[in-house]
Amino acid sequence: MSGRKPRSVANPLESAITTPSERILKECHSLYVDSENGLVKIASSLGVRLLPPRKKIIVMIMGNHSAGKSSFINWYVEEHIQKTGVAIETQGFTFITSGRKRESLTGNATLHLYPHFRPLLEFKGVMDYLSAEISTSKQKKFSLVTFVDTPGLVDGDMIYPFDVNSAITWFGEQADLVFVFFDPMGQALCKRTLNIVEKLSEKCGDKLLFYLSKADEAGKETDRQRVMMQIVQELCRRPGLNKCGFEMPTIYIPNPQKPSRCVNQIDGVCQTIEKTINQAVQKTLDQLEKDCDLICSTISNKLGIVAFLWDCIPEDGQVVFVIIFGAVCYLLLFLAKYFAR
Repeated sequence: MSGRKPRSVANPLESAITTPSERILKECHSLYVDSENGLVKIASSLGVRLLPPRKKIIVMIMGNHSAGKSSFINWYVEEHIQKTGVAIETQGFTFITSGRKRESLTGNATLHLYPHFRPLLEFKGVMDYLSAEISTSKQKKFSLVTFVDTPGLVDGDMIYPFDVNSAITWFGEQADLVFVFFDPMGQALCKRTLNIVEKLSEKCGDKLLFYLSKADEAGKETDRQRVMMQIVQELCRRPGLNKCGFEMPTIYIPNPQKPSRCVNQIDGVCQTIEKTINQAVQKTLDQLEKDCDLICSTISNKLGIVAFLWDCIPEDGQVVFVIIFGAVCYLLLFLAKYFAR
């Protein structure tokens, strides 16, 4: 019988449920992390360091407290995972992701799930306020998304147990998308929020998207327009945020029992997430091609050195070298068999 291992066949039901994008990202990830022939292992043997691609996109949601961040996540997942309310319910960073069973993780266990976020250990105090919620939900594109729910931001005497500005900025740099929620009824112009947004805009402005959340609670259309105008004016006063074509869609959680005439662009948020997933698939495939080329070129360079040394040996010497090399190999094989008795 052949010594080759039979290829495992995917669960037909699982294959039917998963989307093409999900299968591509999982396949690419497995090509990197395979324990026997993975790209990471092959590259490591050549002295090259590779990082496996993420299987999901990261969407960070930030804003002042009671801006509807946790409510949006619960709506997208269609499961009550995060606490919601007027109080500052989210005091740390919570990863919300999909999995095979419902679980809650803390600190170190969360970093085992997300090794890309190990640099968080450098932020004093963050580890005690880091957690993950794993849900079995298959709604929308949740199987390909990891949400990061951030602490509610306030001004004044509020003391955070860690450097919240630096931590949120770092998270934003790692994320694929950063949603900034402004609450028309609360501290929409929270200076702490604006400071973080300005810093993120300098480093990764293309990821930032602004939304007027809870738009149905802002009163009449004229009231909403006035609130939006105030927020946009305050943002544009910041040099890093003063740009043309500033957009701030109005969103709110749909409630059939409480219909509203306010335009709800929450479906546009879902479309943005889906578009980013498609871009992530293409980026992963591009990175796979680059990493394969890197491994091939590294092997070629190493073989080139061997070929150069071989060419340096005269033709007569090459024959002698082959004979000596063969004799040494035979001797080693003989000794191995002798001592194995």
